[in-house]
Amino acid sequence: MNLFGGRPRVDPNQADRIKSWARSAWSLPEETTVMVTELECREPGCPPIETVIALLEGPGKTTQFKIHKTADNVTQLDVEALTQDGEHQHDIEP
Repeated sequence: MNLFGGRPRVDPNQADRIKSWARSAWSLPEETTVMVTELECREPGCPPIETVIALLEGPGKTTQFKIHKTADNVTQLDVEALTQDGEHQHDIEP
């Protein structure tokens, strides 16, 4: 039950699967932190919820990838496709 309203958090088991797929797809070292969140998308033509995969590789080196689906609907193929598609990639500068 969510007493404060808003969208429930990403299912931890699905988040772990997405993180594992990301680690494998990008051959990430253990030091890289992988975060999975869902965000509201307010851009025209964008679905209402998108899944964001953030790779925190060190100070000042964060890259985000967006999948225009809820986390529950993200598949391994969706994550693997991100390695080929720079369109959904956003580097975050400090």
